[in-house]
Amino acid sequence: MSVLMIFFGLAFLNLKALRLRTGVSNVRFISFTIATSFAILGSSVIGQAQMLHGLAGGQIPKGSEREGDLKPWLHLGSQIHEKEGLNLPGEWKGFDAQRSITIPASALFTANQHHDWSRHYGLRLEIVAGEGRSFHGEVIVHTPEREAKSSYRTTAPVTSRARFSFVGSNQSEVIDLPFTAFDKFYPFGETFRQIQKVEIRGRFADNKSGSISVPSVRVIAAPRLKLFSEVRSAAGEENADLKYKLQVMNCSDRLQSVNLAHNAYSKHVMFASVEPNELTLESGETKAVTISVNVTDRVPPGGRERQKIIALANGQLGGEIEFITARKLPHPYLVHTPKRWQEIREKIDNYGWAKKAAQRYLKHEAKDNRPGSRWPYAVAWQISRDKKYAELAKPGVHFEVGGKDLIQACEIYDMIADSGVFTDDDHARIKLEMRERMHGISLSGVANLELQQARCGFTLALTVQDFAWFEHFLYATDGVYDNIANGIMPDGWWYEGSVNYNVWVSRYICKMALAAEPFGVNMIDQYFVPGYSKEFRRLTDEVETRKQEFGGKPFQKFGKHPVPHITLDQLWDSFIDHLSHDGQIYAANDGGEWSLTSDEGFEIAYMMWRKPAFAALVKRRGEGGRSLLYGVPELPEETPEIGIRSAYSDGIGFITLRSQTPGRHPSEQIEMSLKYGTHGAYHGHFDRTNFNSMRRYDRSFYSSGHGLWYSYASFMYGMFVQSSVNHNMVVVDGRNQEAVESRRLLFHSGPKMQAAAVETEARWSCPPYLGLQMRRPNRKEDESAILSGRERLAAEDVFMPAATDSEGKEIEVADIGDWTERILQRRLAIVTDHYIVLADYLEGKEEHTFDNLLQIRGFQNIEGEGVQKTRHTEQMGTDPRLATQLITNCQWWEKDGTSRTRFRTIFDEKSHLNWRTLKGKKGDLYADVYSAWPKNSEIMVGSAPEVRSRAGWAKFSIEIDGEVLAEDEFSPWILGRKKIELEIPKHAKILTLKTQNEDRRKGGGFILGKGDCLFWGGGQLLLSNGETLQFSELQKQGKLTFNGIRTNVDGRPDIEKIQTGEDYGAGPVVIAGKPFRESLPAQPNGKGEVRIDLSNLNANGLSVEFGADYPQGQVSKYQRHTFSVRSKGESAQFLTVIEPFEEESSSMIKAVEALSATELKVSLKDGRQHRISIKGLHREDKPSVSFKEFKAGKVLAEEKS
Repeated sequence: MSVLMIFFGLAFLNLKALRLRTGVSNVRFISFTIATSFAILGSSVIGQAQMLHGLAGGQIPKGSEREGDLKPWLHLGSQIHEKEGLNLPGEWKGFDAQRSITIPASALFTANQHHDWSRHYGLRLEIVAGEGRSFHGEVIVHTPEREAKSSYRTTAPVTSRARFSFVGSNQSEVIDLPFTAFDKFYPFGETFRQIQKVEIRGRFADNKSGSISVPSVRVIAAPRLKLFSEVRSAAGEENADLKYKLQVMNCSDRLQSVNLAHNAYSKHVMFASVEPNELTLESGETKAVTISVNVTDRVPPGGRERQKIIALANGQLGGEIEFITARKLPHPYLVHTPKRWQEIREKIDNYGWAKKAAQRYLKHEAKDNRPGSRWPYAVAWQISRDKKYAELAKPGVHFEVGGKDLIQACEIYDMIADSGVFTDDDHARIKLEMRERMHGISLSGVANLELQQARCGFTLALTVQDFAWFEHFLYATDGVYDNIANGIMPDGWWYEGSVNYNVWVSRYICKMALAAEPFGVNMIDQYFVPGYSKEFRRLTDEVETRKQEFGGKPFQKFGKHPVPHITLDQLWDSFIDHLSHDGQIYAANDGGEWSLTSDEGFEIAYMMWRKPAFAALVKRRGEGGRSLLYGVPELPEETPEIGIRSAYSDGIGFITLRSQTPGRHPSEQIEMSLKYGTHGAYHGHFDRTNFNSMRRYDRSFYSSGHGLWYSYASFMYGMFVQSSVNHNMVVVDGRNQEAVESRRLLFHSGPKMQAAAVETEARWSCPPYLGLQMRRPNRKEDESAILSGRERLAAEDVFMPAATDSEGKEIEVADIGDWTERILQRRLAIVTDHYIVLADYLEGKEEHTFDNLLQIRGFQNIEGEGVQKTRHTEQMGTDPRLATQLITNCQWWEKDGTSRTRFRTIFDEKSHLNWRTLKGKKGDLYADVYSAWPKNSEIMVGSAPEVRSRAGWAKFSIEIDGEVLAEDEFSPWILGRKKIELEIPKHAKILTLKTQNEDRRKGGGFILGKGDCLFWGGGQLLLSNGETLQFSELQKQGKLTFNGIRTNVDGRPDIEKIQTGEDYGAGPVVIAGKPFRESLPAQPNGKGEVRIDLSNLNANGLSVEFGADYPQGQVSKYQRHTFSVRSKGESAQFLTVIEPFEEESSSMIKAVEALSATELKVSLKDGRQHRISIKGLHREDKPSVSFKEFKAGKVLAEEKS
């Protein structure tokens, strides 16, 4: 019988410290050379398949504290006779010399710094009150004010309070007030990791005056005994004796005689002995005992039992603790069990696609020692059993990493543990390092990254088979089950509403379920009890405060659960009806358009649940795309069709409508989606009622939130990317729509017509000014915690105009300003065989500007009744607080009747700006947009701020005969242009235009690179005779000389110099929304100049503008445009018809006419005519639609919703 010593104390093992540098700080790890010894960390005991209260963001399970982390108590303030280290430095105010408080006054303790009390029991108050007087007391704890906002926290301090009562006796009464009694303990346990102030106050029951004295206030580890063990779970071989070191700490003020015993659960087979089982502890003293458990052969590998240890102190219950002892399950099991690995080997032998897929692992070449780079070698070992691959995988087993790399480091170890590449000492060291790494895993919320963090802990714990820690990461607040319960919506969607995160989270959860199954934890078929609250994570601020603090984000989820359970297969079910026939799903929120056939997700899902619809997606991958690790080799011949139905998901709030034209291939049907549900928290956009997507011919109309992906770090993320203006919806006053719970009013799917209507009633605010707040890196003592607006822009090396308050001070970053009144907003969408109809109704109480926006590439032309061009503006709007300022080079028309605006979206190798932009088969997708109502309105087409080049920091100076007459510096990009007008002295000889340029970006966006785009625009000399002389004319006369200025054009020979009005990509020069036919290049090679010979010109003045060209090059046919139909008033109605088609001549619509605000006549080129009547879009009414098709006066079809 082997004996495994399972604890950390130096009295048990000869350990030596080693240091392993993590990405944040130095963390102490332990190594040792005893091959048969293991050090196991522990966790709280929690019932399986339930989620129990714990500290939100708790670092370790209760009862698993380390000896050095705990004191029996800490006095608040100094106590003269207290032992060293048991006083908490700080200052009391409110006590008199006898430490008394005259009621109703209060006393306040302020510590020198905030403290982590989350591992302690509570507060012990010694209080003296008069004989027979009943006192009702209150203790309030306070955190300090935070220096900077984060995604989920304001700067405001948090308070938490608890009440108590007692009857005075003129003697000292001891009140042990647990932290669990405080009102913000369970929801906001993280608060107790940063307490700085403690306030005591109260009143007498008779409401008369009086006083109480408080001789002592302490933070205590337990009321009587604190039982803890750094090691609370171990796994051993059959018949192994496992030993735990249990610490018993006397937290009372008296001598305690302690009895310890294991009270076995009924029918358990592993029993614990305690040695010694009797102790005497002085006040504040700690002693250790040994718990021994024999691993019986009646428990199978992976099985486990609990051993509860009860401690009596002076005959009363002093404390209790549970250990979890397991029989060791041999590796591997995290990715696959030995049985499943063997099935994969057989799959390789029997299937050509699997043999080919195996080569990806067998021929892999690592670039470095990151776990992700070495992970394929571990798979190669399992499928080939060639030890060389295990040796190649071995360098990937290290744990100073985080996220996916940390998970893969554990999986590598699990996969190659049976290969013989590790010595016994290696195994011991590695497992000890993994256990130590668990102490750095913090459970901190419900979101994709927070779930990944929980999975890191989950995987570490399973790898070392520490089931106390495993249950902590599985069941604790913000653990895996909490993420499942509160992150999955009633319809199976992940609440963040971004497809890429939805897929990522679904894969993660499924892989955890597979890893847990060998240990008897069945997550695969389990019913999980959902979280019914709107709060997916508990935040201390009210919703209104959150919106003001976090750029309008409510951090809530919407929708109700219709049944009291959710299952994991719903994660994949949620996609099915919204997928296109080829497995593509539209972009939404922060997620780009995604192909579910290019992802292994449905391979995993089909392996786990064998649903035919999942197999249909797998089959679309083709044999060349099959997953070796998860692919089921034999797929059913008959699988359901995907991407043919219309559907809705009320939880996340997506409606997908698809035309049902008989005889058409699914790719030729018209598909669109509406958005109306849960906001999506950090990743949510302000776009309820958004016409979210349109798809036909396997090409996607330009998805509204994307193509302008500036990264999370950029100010553009909060200010523009997520803004309402960046979507296909009616926007009020250029502002952001409030994210409130919205609803579906109508859903209809018939043979001739698909229809849906959604509603929201929201206020409108400014987008967060210059995005969300950003912490100052490498902060110095006298600097603020966050970057100011100007500093934020300097970090990204771009210019934006400053928005100021009434006192001329720049507005705080992330401020959203005031709200409008609530405005009812309804949108009804109809899909027919050939076109889409959007009907909008908005109703407010004040005058507003309503812009019915579409975001489409490739503006071609506009025509129609009474359409005439009226004006050009450099920006859609000039308010520096609004996103409309970033839509530039705007052309305006007026119409009187129906207008048709044609767009052509090109799908080729030039159409992609970054990975979140355009997806589709090579070719074209035309869209004719008919604006039918209101008949009289303005139309605008402007350039959307796509991700292209910025100029970087630029400085210019203008000199005449060596004297500087004008100079400035800034970082122009989409915005930023300086106009210079100055007088030229008589007899001046040389005018010099100097420029300097460099990249000063310090962060804030990983996409927007620096490019050559500086130009002088509209340059001319004013002559004494009143005439003007353009710079281009001066160039023709040989009066211009370029020194250090780029004059060549991309793709042309250097001898073919740049022409006036032409940029470096041979496109037009547009500076801050203003086109310039007259321009000069100004891009220096570091420094450069343009010299102008003034001799014999009689010039007396100069006028010129300086800035950056945007967009660069010949991109107009690829440029995304913002299209607006504008109406003003207290209310607005719009009727829009959109026809998508493939060839320029293949449109079906001949004419569109609005007979009223609710009735349309659509004439087709084949002689058919459609009449569409809409009812009930106004407040309190229920929307409905009727559709009639005529030809030659006869009704061909009729349908009503």
